[in-house]
Amino acid sequence: MKKSVLAIVLSLAMVMPVYAPVYADDTASGENTVNISTDIQPSITSPDVTAGTDNTNSTDTTDETVTSNTAVNPVDALNNDGVLIATLTVDQATQNAINASSSLQGYDDTVASNNENLDSLKDQFNTATDYSSVLSLAVQVMQAETANIQTNNNANLARDSLKFSVMNLFASIISAQNALTLADQSLAIQQKQLAIARVKYSLGYMSKLDMDTQTSSYNQKVTSRQTQEIAIQNAFISLNKLMGTTLNRQYNLVLDLGPYQPIGDVNLAGAVDTAQRTDPSVINQQGNVDVAKYKIQMYDPDVSTSSLDDLNRSLVSAQRSLSDTYASVAQKVTNAYNTIKNEEVSYDNAVSALNDLNIQLPVTQKQLELGKITQLDLDQLNYQIAQQQETIRSLSVSHAINVLQFNEPGTL
Repeated sequence: MKKSVLAIVLSLAMVMPVYAPVYADDTASGENTVNISTDIQPSITSPDVTAGTDNTNSTDTTDETVTSNTAVNPVDALNNDGVLIATLTVDQATQNAINASSSLQGYDDTVASNNENLDSLKDQFNTATDYSSVLSLAVQVMQAETANIQTNNNANLARDSLKFSVMNLFASIISAQNALTLADQSLAIQQKQLAIARVKYSLGYMSKLDMDTQTSSYNQKVTSRQTQEIAIQNAFISLNKLMGTTLNRQYNLVLDLGPYQPIGDVNLAGAVDTAQRTDPSVINQQGNVDVAKYKIQMYDPDVSTSSLDDLNRSLVSAQRSLSDTYASVAQKVTNAYNTIKNEEVSYDNAVSALNDLNIQLPVTQKQLELGKITQLDLDQLNYQIAQQQETIRSLSVSHAINVLQFNEPGTL
């Protein structure tokens, strides 16, 4: 016996609920401050590493803040190269990237088109009197509603993912800038070593081969520094392209990630379960399963254009894809957690290594005072300390971003 039109209407009313998560609008506040502090002694600061470091004791710098970049002027200005510079926060850059994203605009267009199609289908469904038309339209309405949910999910995920893309790009640029500063400090040390080598060579205490080797090493580092500068310029180009603005602009980047904080005890099984229930990819695949089930529920051999076997095969395929998605989500959450724990081990080791260097520092300073070593020896130790500080800062930033992303597993 055929289903009545009323039964189909009631069935349609039981269509899957809307799972689309609400997206918090990412407006640019412009109030971000740089704050990446640590709990170690001495606290780790982004070092002002310049050539010829003096013999200041690093252990005196307590209770300071790790900064991702230098203090900035919020007003646009020209740097020495005539390039516009300005303060740029993650929120501002993310909002610019959202506004410039063609894929997000495409999602908006798709939703608008889907809504028009859905309204038309509902109008047709409400006025249809032919049984086969009502049956077909019921399925089409559910498919359209599911497609809208999936499009909204994808759009929200794209926005969230853009923010993490911006954060990682900020982090890489800041690290590259700090590496360039360290390179200058290293070059200053090597330049002094080269001057000493020239004197030794002129006095016959060094062979020409050794002299040439040391000169070549210095020249290679100079060339490497130029390559680093180009890499920074290219990274800013990538950032500007993401934001849809003039490509040659550079900024004082503000990355606010708060103090370093270990992730602590985590119920990994619970985190995986939560991710599997909320991940947009799972929700989208569940929608496909629900549509496949609904097609079977609406099946009527007298009017349906597909066979029941085909519909059942489609359901099995959708369920298999859902199962694969569950497994994929579990794997990416577990991998993210393991990455975070490995970073914490590396962070602790780096802090321990820095503490050892800071213990060594006053001894080295005393040796310099007694004339047992040269200023160059102290400069090399200060350079090692600066390197270790930067390692800790970089680990802190990476760890913070990974923890944030672990708590938003859809973006992993």
